Amino acid sequence: MPYWACTLVLLSALSAAPHTLPVSYLRLVPEADYLHLELVFNPFELSFVAEVDANKDNELDPGELQAHGQVVAERIVGALKVSVGGREVRAETAGMDPNLSGHHVRLRAHYPVDARRQALTVESELGSLMSASHLTQVTYANGEQAQPQLAQLDFQSRKVTFAPPPDQRPAVQGVARSQRQGLGWVVGAAIFLAAIGAAWLMFARRQRRQ
Repeated sequence: MPYWACTLVLLSALSAAPHTLPVSYLRLVPEADYLHLELVFNPFELSFVAEVDANKDNELDPGELQAHGQVVAERIVGALKVSVGGREVRAETAGMDPNLSGHHVRLRAHYPVDARRQALTVESELGSLMSASHLTQVTYANGEQAQPQLAQLDFQSRKVTFAPPPDQRPAVQGVARSQRQGLGWVVGAAIFLAAIGAAWLMFARRQRRQ
């Protein structure tokens, strides 16, 4: 399913769900230059919502996102530890999406790393910013894998690791090596037969001269 279609399905599900549901949706998409992270969540769950919710309606409207969105983004990204190949990476940019506000808001962060063929680990400390009953549904959409990997983070399970796709290069190298060996046998046999033919011709000429 195209990325934009997945987003539409997700937003439709969110709009139909109860507004008090303590669930966030984390999506990870690795590409050649960046690992992209998106988190859709309910702002009413934030322990510091009173600091950014000016009209006290437990939502974040576009004006509040413009005024306080960077603070929200930095605090949430700070509660998510991302490691690629066993090494922690930091977000190069992070911010709130102004096109999604209200009962659900969206955070976007971008990490300067190629995680497509390396193990990806996410450790969540969102429990320190949200309610103890909060859980995060995680989707890891690696374009080199046929199906996305799914996981859940909650108060008891705060860490998840996604395995990279199987590396097919050794098998390809093995096939190439076998092909080279086969070609070597063919060339060797051809040289051997040519040598035998030359020897037979020389023998035949000597017999005629005699």
